[in-house]
Amino acid sequence: MDYKIQLLSFLFSFLFGIFFFITNYFNKKLITNKRMFFQYIITFLYIINIVLFYILVLYKINRGVFHIYFLIMVLLGYLFATWLEKYVKKSVKYLKSYIKHEKKVL
Repeated sequence: MDYKIQLLSFLFSFLFGIFFFITNYFNKKLITNKRMFFQYIITFLYIINIVLFYILVLYKINRGVFHIYFLIMVLLGYLFATWLEKYVKKSVKYLKSYIKHEKKVL
């Protein structure tokens, strides 16, 4: 595998980790307040679909060559999205309190 395909695979795996974080968030929102049986079924189908999607796109990029460090990049992408979410929430909370304070001053 040449370096261009490998770098593309790394980039895809990292972005897939971010995509996985976002879809996982919506999956959690979807299954809350459902019966336990439906939670297991929806989560199982979600996992199957997300793994098949990753394998399909990876197959299109590099003919299905799979290495463990691609999974590490998916994990790093997921962790980066987690950090980004916390950072954005903290910034939005700070901006809301700043705007609220400025309204009181005016």
